[in-house]
Amino acid sequence: MREEELDWQVYHLLMDDAGRDEDALAALLHCTPGEVHTSIGRLEKAMLLECTPGGVRVLSVQEMALRCQARYDRSCPFSIKGGVIRLKGGSDEKDD
Repeated sequence: MREEELDWQVYHLLMDDAGRDEDALAALLHCTPGEVHTSIGRLEKAMLLECTPGGVRVLSVQEMALRCQARYDRSCPFSIKGGVIRLKGGSDEKDD
């Protein structure tokens, strides 16, 4: 199975039940838990999931958009790390 197909299937199974662990997902998808772990990492990097000590959480569309803005918009006044929103340090420059 291609990585994109696995990611798609993992994402949709987690949408149905985010409480599933890697072993359960691997059994459902007929792959290894390691492949599922790697897929979850790609989905988190793509800002579709959040991995926490309590498990995996599927992000809402609004959360996805905010994370994308925080990562790629250089003028964005905040950052998001570990689920915490922080104001970016401002510069002391003044407009003339």
